[in-house]
Amino acid sequence: MDQLSREAGFVQRESKLNGSVFFNLIVFHNESLKSQSLNDMSVTLKDEYGIEIRKQSLHERFNHNALAFLKEALEKLLHQQFEPQIALFKDLKGFRRILIKDSTCFQIDTSLAQYYEGSGGGGSEASVRIQFEYDILSGRINDLSVSAFNHQDAKDSLETIELTKQGDLIIRDIAYMGLQVLQMIQSLNGFYLCRPNPIVSILQKLSEDGYEKVDFVEVAHYMKTHHLSCLEKEAYLGSKEKIKTRLIVYLLPEEEYAKRIRKAQKNNKKKSRKPLSKEYKARAALNLFVTNTDPEQIPMEKAWDFYRLRWQIELIFKIWKSICHIEKVKKVKKHRLECYIYAKLVLIVLSWQILWRTARKLYIKEGKVLSFFKASKTLIHSKLKDLREIITPGKGSMQQFMKQFYELSKSNHLLEKRRKEPTSMQRMLSCLDIEYKGA
Repeated sequence: MDQLSREAGFVQRESKLNGSVFFNLIVFHNESLKSQSLNDMSVTLKDEYGIEIRKQSLHERFNHNALAFLKEALEKLLHQQFEPQIALFKDLKGFRRILIKDSTCFQIDTSLAQYYEGSGGGGSEASVRIQFEYDILSGRINDLSVSAFNHQDAKDSLETIELTKQGDLIIRDIAYMGLQVLQMIQSLNGFYLCRPNPIVSILQKLSEDGYEKVDFVEVAHYMKTHHLSCLEKEAYLGSKEKIKTRLIVYLLPEEEYAKRIRKAQKNNKKKSRKPLSKEYKARAALNLFVTNTDPEQIPMEKAWDFYRLRWQIELIFKIWKSICHIEKVKKVKKHRLECYIYAKLVLIVLSWQILWRTARKLYIKEGKVLSFFKASKTLIHSKLKDLREIITPGKGSMQQFMKQFYELSKSNHLLEKRRKEPTSMQRMLSCLDIEYKGA
């Protein structure tokens, strides 16, 4: 840490506030930025490290060099992640990785709007967006980045396309999967599964040399009259691009369809739009998915279950906010806010590795599934001091810490099965045609 801080320019001469102390102060003291003052940090430095520093001097230490130090620490952590061979499963159905990605946002003070522009209008003037992507087979983080709210998901997906490798299955929300991105994934010999954007034309090929739009009124009627829950057909995306794809269609239950229509009508009334068209109502009765995988890789009956794997990332964002308090911020200068965000991300990545190792061992040895929420709560609220002692001063044994945390997880951090819904592990194993061996 001290060497890293010198390389980043945070420490330029002998100082009591060296890299390891600063790292300890900002990463392992789990207060939110909203509740933590500079005076509180000065008290911690004096009380725990015997370092006296005025809050004004501490304020000045939150600069571009401090930020560079924390960014470099995060970068090293991401590069030093555990190797892919510790994945629970490998090379399943020809998939090298199954990558899911989403972003989470939170508001910050309007004084930083020039750096982190928000949505404007009735929304926030200043907001931070964090992009996160990981492989659900191994737990390896593929992308973790900070930007302004107005740096939209569609733009990010184009900028990070080089992170996609041959054999990857990309499962993302509509916002990420523009036609250009789908074409690029395919050119890289990767696979995609997503819901098509409502504004994109979905065509079918005629027997003669030509195309026509898929008639979803006709599709919905056909599925209802033939009592079909799902069907598949060859389709082409984009009136100009005509990307060949598998179109998988699910018929929604009546109550879900009614809920969608009520929501759309309410939104139309609020925005003084025209009544819903017949085509819109027909399409609202359906869930549509497009994919370039083979039917052996993702059978049409399992496409929706595969897509549901994407919701795992929502639980992760819940942990970031409700346990790590990453979104609880106040008016501070730009560099202090950024240092706080990157310090939280360092803590999140450290915790992530501990949780994934525990989850893997728990499943392999016991056939049981870890609750990441329960385990995160214990780790962040009760075990940070022990972890800090191991990582920075080098006291204690990481092996012993992991052993104790595993034993605790075996009895206190198990995922509880809901009455009707399968657990995340059961859903993933079902998608991959692997028999669940847990209780």
